[in-house]
Amino acid sequence: MKTCKKCLLDENYPQITFNDKDVCSLCSSNKSFKPIGENALIDIFQAAKNKNKEYDALVPLSGGKDSTYILHLAVNVYKLNVLAMTYDNGLFSQLALDNIDRAIKLTKVKHIFCKPDFAIQKKVYQNMLKYTGDICGACDIGTKANVLKVATDYSIPIILYGTSPLENDSFLPDSIQDITRFKYIMKIANNLTKKQINDFLIFPNLNMFLHSFYKLTGKFSKEVSPLFYLDNPTDKQMGEIIKRELGWQDETNREYSKHLDCIAEPLTNYIRNKIYGYERRKCQYSNMIRRDEITREHANRLFEADKIDEKPMNYSEVLKHLGITDNDVEKAISYKPLLYENHTSKMNKLYGYLMKKINNNR
Repeated sequence: MKTCKKCLLDENYPQITFNDKDVCSLCSSNKSFKPIGENALIDIFQAAKNKNKEYDALVPLSGGKDSTYILHLAVNVYKLNVLAMTYDNGLFSQLALDNIDRAIKLTKVKHIFCKPDFAIQKKVYQNMLKYTGDICGACDIGTKANVLKVATDYSIPIILYGTSPLENDSFLPDSIQDITRFKYIMKIANNLTKKQINDFLIFPNLNMFLHSFYKLTGKFSKEVSPLFYLDNPTDKQMGEIIKRELGWQDETNREYSKHLDCIAEPLTNYIRNKIYGYERRKCQYSNMIRRDEITREHANRLFEADKIDEKPMNYSEVLKHLGITDNDVEKAISYKPLLYENHTSKMNKLYGYLMKKINNNR
């Protein structure tokens, strides 16, 4: 199997190609990250302040590195009046909860913990893992719905996400956040009522067209990812900043950590690697190589230390927490990518096609 000479990706990555020097298409087409610009971000913040609402911005806070850094930027750097919120996905690590607690105390912002019906949430996770091998999409759907609900209820002009350029190219080819696909899988499982499913979704008929329309008309808040506007510190520097400013603590058992907020992340990465032949960390390390944060040799050492082919140390603990069995995991590993792509939203497909055409014509 071909592996890129510059990054860690190989032929398993979707639609990847290699040139005659065995450099992958992501590396050969890679351009240095050019931020949109701080002035544009400041204009957005000023427009939010000018609305004279109780809060200028909502910051979804998970206790991980990116969201904590966004809280630091919003409060300490740009002096926004912030409401922080956390969606309790039932999978928080104690380290993440402690990070949230310290950050809230030091910034003195108001914080809301959104707690769903855990019995329903657990069934959702069980269904998604048993039928797709993935629970992250369901968690993302639940988180996004609660973020939109809080921002709407409090009439907050903007939502500040911790989405980072470092995460580019680390997503699955499957439409795991598609609500139509989600409903189809819940229907197959047949252990939740329509009301229970709709309560979990909050906005059960939402698609990309409606989402854009609601933002355009002001029903939904403007969504902003500040890390795409700024010259970002390296991943390591970011951790040092929030450790100094907000008392943030990282995992001590690895040099670089991502998604330390979720106890199920090692399991989901293990399953992803089995199904797709790649997972988040390999993609993120590859992005760090392209950004000249680490060398390929260094990234490869980090990846080997992750031992992604082995069941994670907390494997049994997470299975017990989710109420699933080893047989469920083994069955999930047998699934093929894009298993449910024929059951996704037609409106989302049309929206994606139109956005691609628009971007190509710019």
